[in-house]
Amino acid sequence: MKAVGISDIGKCRKNNEDAFYVPSPTDAIQNLYIIADGMGGCNAGEVASQYAIDSFLDCIRREQDSHCQEDIPDLLAEAMAASNKAVYEKSNSSREYAEMGTTLVAAAVQDGKIFVAYVGDSRAYLYRKKELNPLTTDHSYVMELVRLGTITKEEAASHPKRNIITRAVGIRDTVETDAVVERTMKGDILLLCTDGLSGMLADKEMADIIGKRMSLEKKAQKLVEMANERGGYDNISLILVDVGGKN
Repeated sequence: MKAVGISDIGKCRKNNEDAFYVPSPTDAIQNLYIIADGMGGCNAGEVASQYAIDSFLDCIRREQDSHCQEDIPDLLAEAMAASNKAVYEKSNSSREYAEMGTTLVAAAVQDGKIFVAYVGDSRAYLYRKKELNPLTTDHSYVMELVRLGTITKEEAASHPKRNIITRAVGIRDTVETDAVVERTMKGDILLLCTDGLSGMLADKEMADIIGKRMSLEKKAQKLVEMANERGGYDNISLILVDVGGKN
């Protein structure tokens, strides 16, 4: 399964608080992809995002042999809980890490299905038949307003409080994880990304780039370039996975 991950500091931040995981051919864990967007003072954000991913993977390594495909959603939820516990304990271990946290979205691909688990506003999308459809729903203040009918999705995209998230890994001793399962089709491409990408480009713009006849690497680079051209106000991270093979 072809996949590529890329992370860019953007044009306004002094450090990169995003982290991602794409398995190498020699990794024990395959077909699992993770994006995290950290938050916190000083360097705590980048500590939170990497620590969350490392803890997530540690749990998967310990438990994966005892789970079949039907158990994958439970395994991902278990790993998310372990990640949350690890980040929360780390944040309480030192003043420099106090109140740090991170978003986290993980996708496992197996036997024609995509299993997604997520917390926060980092997103999973599925590109299919020239359209890019979100698999996740942001855990954010503006999305709560959308659910209540107070504002529209279009208004949410430019709302001054659009960066306020309502759920994150490591902020409390427990966290509620949302999950999605989607069957794959030939030609499908999975996109995981932080809001440094999704906050800069419209879904249609991302779809147009993903649909171009070029390599996954060039598509990922083009997405980052466009986000930076729009201002690059945040770190920009994404993973593209060819989950459906060639058309």
